[in-house]
Amino acid sequence: MTEQEQKKAAKEFVKQWAGRGYEKGESQPFWISLLQDVFGVDKPTEYITFEQQVHLDHTAFIDGYINATKVMIEQKSIDKDLRKPIRQSDDTLLTPFQQAKRYITELPLSKHPRWVVT
Repeated sequence: MTEQEQKKAAKEFVKQWAGRGYEKGESQPFWISLLQDVFGVDKPTEYITFEQQVHLDHTAFIDGYINATKVMIEQKSIDKDLRKPIRQSDDTLLTPFQQAKRYITELPLSKHPRWVVT
């Protein structure tokens, strides 16, 4: 994909996803489309893993993880303020970034992300 084709694909992607962003129903299609249509990843479902289990005092799930680039994704719906704490399933209040940090502590060192996307 040329730079010009990628820019065009990115603009189309933005139009397609404008105003959308339901965490539970659109997170996976969003990331698959971004990786495939904008970044040219041939087999995005082999490049990113979704809902990876993390064992805290309860079982939690990492929304997305890209092993090749060490990127952890903690997706939230479009209406969520990423700076405000959100009540978790164990009743704690955490921002999405704090939630990701909590997951990181339970991963082997080799799986610690270089970047966290919220």
